[in-house]
Amino acid sequence: MEFSVQYHNGFFEVKTFGDAEVGKFRDILEALVTHEKWKSGTALLINHTELNSASLTTDDMRTIVNFNAQYSDQVGKSKCAHLVARDIEFGMVRMWEGWVENKWDVSEKLFKARDEAIAWLLD
Repeated sequence: MEFSVQYHNGFFEVKTFGDAEVGKFRDILEALVTHEKWKSGTALLINHTELNSASLTTDDMRTIVNFNAQYSDQVGKSKCAHLVARDIEFGMVRMWEGWVENKWDVSEKLFKARDEAIAWLLD
């Protein structure tokens, strides 16, 4: 799994590529909070349109949720839009949303259209 982190005007976009690897989700969080333009509370667009999450298990998803909890203070109160293209990633993000709800102070929403995700983030 590869990923990129870019800052756009008012939000960060993380793009994921390839077959999902649990440890890379921690690397994403670390890359975000150590980015020179990062500020607690900045909006996030997580673009999983090129990710294959078929290998992830429920235990893997719980591990990812624990990563989110560990970075909660650094992420702060923000918005996080997830962008997916396939049903499997849609389901994985829904599972993650249910488990992460009380682990950090972030509002999450799931989208299949990039323009809608960005509009929600910047609203």
